[in-house]
Amino acid sequence: MASIASKNSLLQLKSFDTAIIDEASQILEPLLVGMLPHFKRFVLIGDHKQLPAVVLQPKERSAVKEAALHKIGLNNRRNSLFERLYRRAEAKGWDWAYDRLSHQGRMHRDICAFPSRYFYDDQLHLLPEGLPIGRWQSAPLDYVLPEGASPLVQLLAQQRLVYRNSAVDLMSNPKTNLDEAQQVGQLIEAFAQLYRTNGQTLSPADVGVITPFRAQIAQIRRVLQGYEQGYEACTIDTVERYQGGARSIIIISLCLNDHYQLDSVISLSDDAVVDRKLNVALTRARHHLVLLGHEPLMRLDARYAALIDYIREKHPEPLV
Repeated sequence: MASIASKNSLLQLKSFDTAIIDEASQILEPLLVGMLPHFKRFVLIGDHKQLPAVVLQPKERSAVKEAALHKIGLNNRRNSLFERLYRRAEAKGWDWAYDRLSHQGRMHRDICAFPSRYFYDDQLHLLPEGLPIGRWQSAPLDYVLPEGASPLVQLLAQQRLVYRNSAVDLMSNPKTNLDEAQQVGQLIEAFAQLYRTNGQTLSPADVGVITPFRAQIAQIRRVLQGYEQGYEACTIDTVERYQGGARSIIIISLCLNDHYQLDSVISLSDDAVVDRKLNVALTRARHHLVLLGHEPLMRLDARYAALIDYIREKHPEPLV
């Protein structure tokens, strides 16, 4: 989109019937309205329940006050044209004008269940089991345990969705958490043991670590340098950089040391139902998802409290 917008002269040389705009929920309306009249029709593809465009202004500064604009659903300039048109069509019953993804082939059933229920109205389904690509989404874990397996290795062998509590770190940079960084190293080593015992090799490309702060990224890399296997080469990044990607194993380090940091890790939809950052983070995982965070602070947010309760109800830690 950016390349076309900066070369508007191309549209003077050739005309196009249709424009297809991918990741349209991340493009602000002013960036599109001048472009779309050059086409006879357009298709916007996106997900307004995942990360929006980055806007530095607070919602109060970007709010629209004109009543006439409210009538067409334009309430805040930080929202995309995609979201406005989607909500407009949904409210008006224009079912011919929009559609939504109903089946996904990225996540295992155990990982998909929470975002489907809490963010997608139970409308995010698995691929049919009759398709070869869809069979693994319902398959149970079938690891052979290494001899003398630790409780952590046994847990990961039996649960695809895991929550681990962490301690706050008040002795250093508030944007780092040494306990979580060390747990990341322990988790990756435990997964590596499982892989080796089952005739597989855990490569850095299999593992993704999502954390909100650059300082925590550096902290995790320093910890992983202590492992001979070079796990620091795995992708460790913020959730914004992960949108559109996926890994077999996702480890989320929330790095919450104080209540005010919740604002940094949460991105609520306008109706305050969906935490778009959490939604993106959860839906990056294919086979395993591990969440690290300090429970008392996480429970200050309704969505994280629901996630902790869901994991403990549906995926209780086995007695080891």
